Amino acid sequence: MTTNKPGSTPSVADLVEAAEEITDLPARFRLDGRRYVVLGGGRGMGRHTSHSLAQLGARVVVVDSDRERADAVAAEIGDGATATVVDATSDAEMAALARDIGEVDGVIDVIGIARYEALLDISEKDWLWEHDIVLRHAWLAVRHFGRRLAQQGCGTLTFVASVSGLSSAPGHGAYGVFKAGLVSLVRTAAVELGPSGVRVNAVAPGFVLTPRMADVLDEAQLENSRAAAPLPRLTTPADIAAGITFLVSDLAAAITGQTLIIDAGATSSYPYRMGSLESGTDNE
Repeated sequence: MTTNKPGSTPSVADLVEAAEEITDLPARFRLDGRRYVVLGGGRGMGRHTSHSLAQLGARVVVVDSDRERADAVAAEIGDGATATVVDATSDAEMAALARDIGEVDGVIDVIGIARYEALLDISEKDWLWEHDIVLRHAWLAVRHFGRRLAQQGCGTLTFVASVSGLSSAPGHGAYGVFKAGLVSLVRTAAVELGPSGVRVNAVAPGFVLTPRMADVLDEAQLENSRAAAPLPRLTTPADIAAGITFLVSDLAAAITGQTLIIDAGATSSYPYRMGSLESGTDNE
């Protein structure tokens, strides 16, 4: 039973009848016949997400601010992929994209960059820049594509949040503030658009070995990042793309308003050092 196409919402009677049926899980994971817009699809997580969607049968529109990057990813994918250049922080350009794009089943927005600066030192200019590069484009995606998907009665909006928006973000506080805003945006959009059949979700990566991070960190720093998580591995862009692909598929048909943490377990770690405490000590 799929739930992402117009007219496919089952009645209560249908659901009761189907409740005991064995689900064809591979079929629910397929995206054949669907078309997705990937904002920031020209590099890193966006590139891997574009490929993941295409591998499951979707047609992909790779959107990036850099023509060369967008064209390169579309060429890698081949048939069914197109590329376009859009400033996702521009209301006019996002409105035009939503108006002119043609049939679309969902939007995935992976845009975001963190500038590292203490809250007491960040300038107003940098604060506003961080807002635009983290939150403004997400709001514009909801504003323009959310309306369109609601009118057609189905679809998904999927965003990349961050664990920095779920806890503190020392040294990159502006990024954390606006990622937290993105998590709230996802919840509210899910509630407002849900009755129209539109699902809205996000993934929240921890440290991800993107090309940008690989360029600026040495081997020792990468090893420290790996060792900080319970799973002895570094999270890759492909891991994030896998989470996004799950959320847009019918495997997640009953999931909306959620932020899926993908961080190799880092945020699950106990924050206190317990090795020096004697067994049986009562701290209350």
